[in-house]
Amino acid sequence: MIAWTDVVSRLAPGDSLSPLVGSSRLTVDSVGADRICIRQRLWSACLTRADIDTANRILADAPADVSPVGFSELMRAHYASGTDVTTGCTRLPNLAAVVLLHLGAFAAGPGGR
Repeated sequence: MIAWTDVVSRLAPGDSLSPLVGSSRLTVDSVGADRICIRQRLWSACLTRADIDTANRILADAPADVSPVGFSELMRAHYASGTDVTTGCTRLPNLAAVVLLHLGAFAAGPGGR
């Protein structure tokens, strides 16, 4: 589990994050008390404290060997069919997986945590 205080204390504006796939790096734009904003060259999006809490709950219920990409698919399924249904395009599942991966929630290399 990655606490919101870890997100705020370990990420800073200008930090570079690896994407789940591909080579287009992501950059932390801002870190605040209630959200972190990250950009890629074509888009920007923000994660809130509540988004990280949801990600932690989904990760806790995921198989021990879940990969970051597999986790993002679990999160996408949650937002497509759970109590938090979100319509339209959202980068939230992948962005949450990128942040959790960067902060050590998954094991290095293929496989999971």
